[in-house]
Amino acid sequence: MGQSYFIWKNKDCRTMGVKLSGPVPIVRPEERVNHVTIPGRSGDLTELEGENVYNSYIQTATILVKGAARMREIWNWLRGAGYVTFSGEPDKRQPARIIGAVTLDKHSYNLDWWTGEVQFYCQPLKEKLQPSTQTITSSGTSVLNTGDVDSRPLIAMTASGTSATVAAGGNTLTCTGLTSGHVYAIDCDTCEMTDITDSTAVVNCTGKTSGEWPVLKPGTNSVTGSGWSQLAINKRERFL
Repeated sequence: MGQSYFIWKNKDCRTMGVKLSGPVPIVRPEERVNHVTIPGRSGDLTELEGENVYNSYIQTATILVKGAARMREIWNWLRGAGYVTFSGEPDKRQPARIIGAVTLDKHSYNLDWWTGEVQFYCQPLKEKLQPSTQTITSSGTSVLNTGDVDSRPLIAMTASGTSATVAAGGNTLTCTGLTSGHVYAIDCDTCEMTDITDSTAVVNCTGKTSGEWPVLKPGTNSVTGSGWSQLAINKRERFL
């Protein structure tokens, strides 16, 4: 088994002179539920807050640092918010924030090693390090979501008329006020549409949207619609 590591803000801890005392565990997040007690009834009822709603959690990495020469540089690196990748899942990353104090104590009086803990407050859903994209040019094309939960894709739509529809996962979005030949970014996460035809600037779209923003269910999805010549789909697959 190779050396355990983490990557924080695009920097591998090993390049910073930081080692781990052991691997950081792989965590499946806790589903967010409410337990309701019914008077006179044994047990309780479990109510889900929503479909695929999970709690954030803390991942603790025990670190070892050789010498104190880079200690301040390491402290300045290990703060704030960003993306973290742990060696147990080297192809995934997840949003996180470092919380609590980062304290380094002398590990040995004879050897110049320092040890401490770093706490990452991790958002529950992970994403691929390398985004998975697929370009389609006809309605009814299958798009595979390899993730564990629904994804809210980012779609670059090349309009072929003044109106268009995009449907996936049981939701249909209608876009009007378009310009044929323009490329529009349909962000199904933020529920925004912008005109990205001008490569030097992203401008607000003067068109309008109605309906429900498309989602990709785990597994194979049929993406349908009209009024476009091409959809470049960043799947934004998410994993537990």
